[in-house]
Amino acid sequence: MSTAYQFPDAEPIQELTVERFAGVDFANHATKVDWSRSPDACNMIANETYFPVKRTGYKQKIRFDGRIYGLHRLNDDVLCHAGTQLWRLNPDETTDLLYEDMNEAQSVSFLMEGKLWLLDGKTYLVYDGETARPVRDVAFIPTTTIGSPPEGGGTSLEAVNLLTPWRINTFVGDGKSTVFQLDSKFIDLDEVTCEGYEVASVNTAAGTVTLTEAPPDAGGLANVEIRFAKTTEHIDINKCRIYGLYGGQNDTRVFISGNPDAPNCDWQSGLYDPSYFPDTGYTKIGLDASAIMGYARQYDTQIVLKSDGQDAKQYLRTFQLDDNDNPTYPLKQGAEAAGAVSAYAIDVLDGTPYYLSPQGVMGIYGTYVTEYRTIAGVSQRINPKLLREELGKAVACVWDGKYYLAVGGHCYVADSRQMENSIPEWYYWDHIPAVCFLADADTTGDLWFGTADGRVCTFSHTNDVDAYSDDGEPVAARWVTPLSALGTWDKGKTILSCQAALMPYGYSGADIWYRTEHLYEWVKKVKFSQFSFANMDFSRFSFRSTAASYPADVRRRIRRAYQFQMIVENKNKGEPFGLLGLTVRYIVRKAVRQI
Repeated sequence: MSTAYQFPDAEPIQELTVERFAGVDFANHATKVDWSRSPDACNMIANETYFPVKRTGYKQKIRFDGRIYGLHRLNDDVLCHAGTQLWRLNPDETTDLLYEDMNEAQSVSFLMEGKLWLLDGKTYLVYDGETARPVRDVAFIPTTTIGSPPEGGGTSLEAVNLLTPWRINTFVGDGKSTVFQLDSKFIDLDEVTCEGYEVASVNTAAGTVTLTEAPPDAGGLANVEIRFAKTTEHIDINKCRIYGLYGGQNDTRVFISGNPDAPNCDWQSGLYDPSYFPDTGYTKIGLDASAIMGYARQYDTQIVLKSDGQDAKQYLRTFQLDDNDNPTYPLKQGAEAAGAVSAYAIDVLDGTPYYLSPQGVMGIYGTYVTEYRTIAGVSQRINPKLLREELGKAVACVWDGKYYLAVGGHCYVADSRQMENSIPEWYYWDHIPAVCFLADADTTGDLWFGTADGRVCTFSHTNDVDAYSDDGEPVAARWVTPLSALGTWDKGKTILSCQAALMPYGYSGADIWYRTEHLYEWVKKVKFSQFSFANMDFSRFSFRSTAASYPADVRRRIRRAYQFQMIVENKNKGEPFGLLGLTVRYIVRKAVRQI
């Protein structure tokens, strides 16, 4: 008996179109990634309408001999901590040396009372717009005792300032006494002064001061003010390297930490006075086996983040007044969660504090850190790459609604405009040598970064000249689709054609590649320009002038493909590049059936 064959009708042409895009997905296998995301995109970012475009490049502003450890701003002044020196960068591209004994370690800064305060782990500095000097030189001198009789006593008023040995006592003169007993013995040999009176002698061991004449009887009012120094042993808060502004509803005080001699302690400043740190204003937070890594402000609370250890990794600080109307800052232990791994990768994105942990970037949601559900990972889609980095060296900032996390020459960018279940879309950039950031408050300003080889750079804006080059080098951007089975794993497909709808820039192009399980092939080069005398290149001359997408059609046919992937890239120096859509047309082949 003969065998007959029945051939099927012609297979219908199928079409897959992508019109809405998201970010990258490195967590899933390339065959499992949603078509809106990319398993291997690089140097792309969402534009104002959420389509993927090439990131802008960066330009070198100036170069120094040493590593850039910090960039800081006070009004129009940008300060650069390079090596052991602190410089002011002037608008005319000149520089002024402000200080020459900086610590060769990361520095941070904050603004208060119209001044810039810097911490570098060696010397706590203040910059007033003219000069930078150690805070100890201008530190607040507390009046520790008031209304004391000549023989001593009086009322305690202000705590000793950890930044200076100097203090003040006030006395009530009785018209006959010339010897006044200070509130401390074994005072320093530094000059002791008395406002309005001459000091005859000082007994440093006894802590007494003899005046050349007796001040008059002031009727019970203090009329003698003696200024003296008393050095005591205490933790040197000049070694602190991190800070957090907090005061309840307002940022009225600064809390500083990061001292390696007391890793679980922090100190609070005086009210609106970062030059005053009372010796009574310290707090031990958890065990000393885990260090305080940083602070995050959320609503009217301050979250204290610690490194991984045996105790809690987060604490919640609140503000309240005691029975005497004095401010207090009680702490509540937080839930068990991943600790922070970098002190310089903590920032707040759209109201949500982000920090980097050994498990990736974590977000803190809600107002109570004691609720475990409020602390959750937000970087799952980039963790396969991110967790291979040296996370302890990461730095981060928030600018223009995005969280920029730089480490190892790469930058991971979270976009707060694109959220899914409170998790942002992420983008991945390479060739970003940032080791510190400075984000201007206004998005019309700049995002600055410093490099290990001494460069200070800013990212370009889209309308800048040569906006798409990295310090003269091309930005290589690509968008890669999933390696898709196109709906069925057990049948071969014939790829008929593809189209990449390119963003209609004045001067752009792309290279398009195909990948299947048996080939990786370049299939199309596209070069185009809109008709504009501002962007004229006769090698790609066109009368095209509409702002519609540029259709890059690829007619290359691929047979017997079980999986298919499309790569669209632009490596050209100075060229913008972006996608408005992608289309794949294909046929699913049916097997010949024997009957």
